[in-house]
Amino acid sequence: MSSISSIGVVVPSSELEGFRGPFVGAPLQGATSVISAASLQPVLLMLDDRGPDPLVRYLSSGRVEAAVVILLHETERLYRSLQEVSCPVVYVGRSGTDLGPESCWVDGDNYAGGRLAARTLIEAGRRRLVCITGPSGYLPADRRLEGFRDELENWGLSPLAVAHSEFSMQPGSMAMANLMRQTENVDGLFAASDLIAVGAIRVLNASGRQIPHDVSVVGFDDTVVAATSVPALTSVRQPLREMGVRAAELAIEALSDGGSPALRQIELPVTLTLRDSV
Repeated sequence: MSSISSIGVVVPSSELEGFRGPFVGAPLQGATSVISAASLQPVLLMLDDRGPDPLVRYLSSGRVEAAVVILLHETERLYRSLQEVSCPVVYVGRSGTDLGPESCWVDGDNYAGGRLAARTLIEAGRRRLVCITGPSGYLPADRRLEGFRDELENWGLSPLAVAHSEFSMQPGSMAMANLMRQTENVDGLFAASDLIAVGAIRVLNASGRQIPHDVSVVGFDDTVVAATSVPALTSVRQPLREMGVRAAELAIEALSDGGSPALRQIELPVTLTLRDSV
């Protein structure tokens, strides 16, 4: 390890804008702390509008010995391009692309999070449940919805309706408005992100529905958005910082073991932060 000098940490520039920053900031902090503690130099690399080609060239140039890619909302093209680089690559998060059994990644247990959200709503006495999930085909959102449906099925229930949304407030508001036109007397909502949940709560409040008296709401991520919303949002907590920590550990292990860590894919447990929306 004495000859190793640096590990690249790749972040999409778009993820640093506005409220989306926490999804990069926490794993970035975790990854860089581990890299620095190992007496290595973290090198911040930005994926920008130029696409993946400059990044591929840099990672293949020998300037870094491995890369941690914080990749929560990215495209198949980037995944495929990064398969060409010569250094070990470890991903934080996954999208809809099958990276294959040889890939290295760290993610939260999205399926278990969906089940936990459903169970929380049911145990609060809610039975007329709807879900606003993420974009269709986006793996974390699909897994959250799958867990939600399976937990409801265990209780002999099914969602009244499901809507898809981008992970931001305005699309969440639009999805909730559409659900209210489709269904009546909704008493529970699972939103696949905190931003979606806050947008949905705005529409529910505008319609005269009180949270949680009339409708209980559970979000996902447990970022600062959940803690500061009104009412404070119950949310499934992703271990974002730990995801960065474990990814950096895998990258360092890959260097120690000649590019082949013993454990390649890690799914971390999620928890629930209970607040005023349930």
